[in-house]
Amino acid sequence: MELNKFIGSRIKYYRESRGMTQDQLADKLGTTRQTISRYENGDRKTTQDVLFDLSKIFNVKVNDFFPEKDDEDGSTADVIAAHIDDDTSEFEREQIINFIENLKKARKRQ
Repeated sequence: MELNKFIGSRIKYYRESRGMTQDQLADKLGTTRQTISRYENGDRKTTQDVLFDLSKIFNVKVNDFFPEKDDEDGSTADVIAAHIDDDTSEFEREQIINFIENLKKARKRQ
């Protein structure tokens, strides 16, 4: 499944499991219902900032929006790294890279 569609399906799942409408979620994010619909359908890519805001709204981890590791060669860290946008600041990139490195270290300790 394409990453945008997977993330969108998770947004929809968390929204519906909390009994929220697209309009209600849009209000919390300061956007429109159409934007929420596009996120959920995978027609619009969510930014890192939106994912952080959604994680706070739904009280879940940012990683919960990404697929689980499904084989020995892939990892959640690799999926997150692939999702970094051009509009991500250098500081944000460094934080993400540090996070990924910590995930890899933790995985090696297991």
